[in-house]
Amino acid sequence: MTPSPCISAPTDWEGSDLAAAALARLGCRYLAINPGASLRGLHDTLVNPIGPAPEMILTLHEEVAVDIAHGFAKASGEPMAVALHDTVGLLHASMALFNAWVDRTPLVGLVGTGPLDSAQRRAWIDWIHTVNDQTSAVRDWCVWTDQPTSPAALASSLASGWRAARSWPGGPAVLGLDVHLQEAPVADADALLDGVVAQRATRPGPDPTAVDEIAEMLTAAARPLLVADRPLDASTAAALVTLAERVGAGLADMGGGNVPVGHPHDVSDALAEAWDAADLIVTVEARDPAWRGPGISPGGAADRPVVAVGLAAAMARGWMRIESLDARRRELVADPGLALDALVESVDLKARPLPACFDTLSGVRELPDGASTMAPFHPGVVARTLADALGSRPRTVANGWLSGWARRSLRYRPGEFLGRSGGEGLGYGPGASIGAALAHRDSGHVVIDLQGDGDLMYTPEALWTAAHHGLALLVIVEENGSYYRDVVHQHAVAARRGREARRVGPGLEFTGPKIDYAGLARSMGWEAHRADGDEQELAVTLTAAVDAVASGTPVLVSVPIVGAR
Repeated sequence: MTPSPCISAPTDWEGSDLAAAALARLGCRYLAINPGASLRGLHDTLVNPIGPAPEMILTLHEEVAVDIAHGFAKASGEPMAVALHDTVGLLHASMALFNAWVDRTPLVGLVGTGPLDSAQRRAWIDWIHTVNDQTSAVRDWCVWTDQPTSPAALASSLASGWRAARSWPGGPAVLGLDVHLQEAPVADADALLDGVVAQRATRPGPDPTAVDEIAEMLTAAARPLLVADRPLDASTAAALVTLAERVGAGLADMGGGNVPVGHPHDVSDALAEAWDAADLIVTVEARDPAWRGPGISPGGAADRPVVAVGLAAAMARGWMRIESLDARRRELVADPGLALDALVESVDLKARPLPACFDTLSGVRELPDGASTMAPFHPGVVARTLADALGSRPRTVANGWLSGWARRSLRYRPGEFLGRSGGEGLGYGPGASIGAALAHRDSGHVVIDLQGDGDLMYTPEALWTAAHHGLALLVIVEENGSYYRDVVHQHAVAARRGREARRVGPGLEFTGPKIDYAGLARSMGWEAHRADGDEQELAVTLTAAVDAVASGTPVLVSVPIVGAR
C-alpha cells in the first residue's frame, strides 16, 4: 500500500501534533486508542510528541476504548479522549458511545476520516472507509459533533467539543479528524493554541418559583418519599438526606452512595412498598421516574403527585426519550445539587418525624436463612466476605451490584459506587472498571468490578489493557453460566403460557463448554483464581486479592454464584 506523501519536514508541526497539544492544553491526560490507518498521523504524534500530548492507552477494541474513557470520567470527574478508526472503528464504538450518552458522561472522540479530498485517497481502503459525514452514524447520541477541515478549525473544534462534553447534561462529543489534516502543516501552532481554553463547566440552576411550589408540596405531604438513582456527589447526597429529615420523608436509593445504609429514613430495601405508601414522590436523577426496581411494574401516579428533579428531561429529543411519558409529572430541570440546596433552603421546617408507614419499612435486609455459604454462593455471602476483606481500605465499586448485596455489605458512601452503564449495553463492565482503575492509578485505592460472566464475554480483551498498562483492579466474576436477567423474563413468559419451568434454559446458558475465566485472565497477564470451596476459602482468596490489588497487581477471582436472588 503506497503511503500518501509527507507534506512537511518531520520536525515541523502538523495537524495531529496540534490536536494532541490542544487536548493536553484542555486538561486531557489520557487518550485510549485501537490503531487504524486513518489514525496514523495522530498515532505517530502520541508515540513521538513534539509538544504536549495525552498519554496513549492501548486497547484491543474500540468499544473497550470508549468504555475506559466512560469509567475514567465517572471516577475522576474529568473527560478523556478516544481515537477511533474511520467508519468501521466508529461503528464498533457506537454501543459504548450510546452508553456514555444515556449516562451523561463526558468524553471526546476523534474519528479518523477520509481523506475527504478524494484526490488524496489511497486505492480501495480509503474509498470503502470514507463517508461524506463521518459522525452522522452516532450523531443522535452525541452532545456535539464536527468535522473540521483546517488547523484553525481543528483547534477551535476540540475546544468546543471539550466544552460541550462537560456542559449540562453532558455526554460524548465526537469529531472527524481528516487523515489529510492530520498530516497537513501548521503554520503557527502557538497562536492557534492560545485560543484553546478549558472553560469551567457551568451548572444550570432551578427556577425559583418551581422550587417554592415543590417545597410547599413537600411541607403539605403527609408521606413524602425521596428516591435517588444515579450516583450523586457528596454535597448533593448530604442535601438529599437533610431535605428528607426536614420534611419527614422516606429515603430510597436505587443508585449507590446517595443514602447512608441503615439511616433511620432508609427504605431502599422496600422501595415498591414505600412507593405505594407515599402521597408525594420526588425522584432525583432518576433513569425513569416511573421505575421502582428490577421486575417491578411502573407505579401509577394518577392518585399522587410525582416530581422529577435533575437533568434527564433535558435529553428528550425526537429520536429518543429515555424516560416514561407522564403529563402529570412535575419537572424541576436543574443541576441536582443546586436544586436540592434550593429546596432545603425553601422548606420552612427544621425536622419532622418519619411517618409510621415508612418507619415499618426502614432497615437493611438480612441474609436469608439457608443462604449458601458454599459454592455456588449466595451473592450476599460474597458481598459480606468482600466487605471483610476490604476492611477500611479506600475503595470504589466501578461496576456491578451483586443483586443489591454489595450496597448492604459495603455500606457505600458518595463516590464509592459509580452506578450502571447508562444504556445497559453489555460489554461495559470490564472497560469502565479499567477506566476507573486508571483514574486511581498507583494510589493504593482498591477499584472493584463485580462482573457478570455474560457481560465479560462481550469484551474480555479489555483485561489485556489493564495488565499492559499496569493498572490494578479486582474483578470478581459472578459465575452463573447464564444471561440471568433473561432467565427471569423467560420464566415469566413460561408461567403465563403454561410451559414447564425445566424448559427454560436453552439459548440462555453457556455452560457447555464451560469457560475458564481465571485461565482467560492469566493468559492476558493477570493473577487469577477460582473460589469454588466454602466461605472460609473465599475469604482467604479475596483477602489476598485485595492486598495484591492495593500493591498494584490486577487480580481476577471467579466465584460461582447461585442464580436465585
